[in-house]
Amino acid sequence: MITFVKHHWFGLILSLFMLAYLLVFVLVLLSPRYDAQKRGFIPCTEAMAERLIDCNNSAWCMLKTIAENSWCDARVVGSGFKNWLQDKQETPWANYLFEPEQTAPDEENEMDEGLREFYAQTPDVEASMRNLRRLNRELEEKIKESEEKEIKEYEQQKQQ
Repeated sequence: MITFVKHHWFGLILSLFMLAYLLVFVLVLLSPRYDAQKRGFIPCTEAMAERLIDCNNSAWCMLKTIAENSWCDARVVGSGFKNWLQDKQETPWANYLFEPEQTAPDEENEMDEGLREFYAQTPDVEASMRNLRRLNRELEEKIKESEEKEIKEYEQQKQQ
């Protein structure tokens, strides 16, 4: 047994880290995504989303932001375990696996009003995007044709 540990210590340690990461990943997947009080992993996810917007498609920035989010999620799990040991909550997972509290009906109607207005103006967003792409291609072709025409006219004037 000791020789096995001596030969495979690095793989064992790496496996433990990967198992811990996988466990946190599954907990985040199972936790509620919408809550009026923004409990659990929700603040971590919102902060990650804000930072990802600022990354400007930089791979290193995105990787760093995702790693920071993983540490934030691990802190949420750790705080749940700590609160459970201190008898502040019934179970170690009570702070991230809970029944989400819905927003008040007035708040939902206010939020949905903007969405209703948007969808009333653009009922089929996908069709609108396809139409915009088609119009963009047509415009690019027209510009290309007009540039070629101008080049030919310029060359003809140059020859005269």
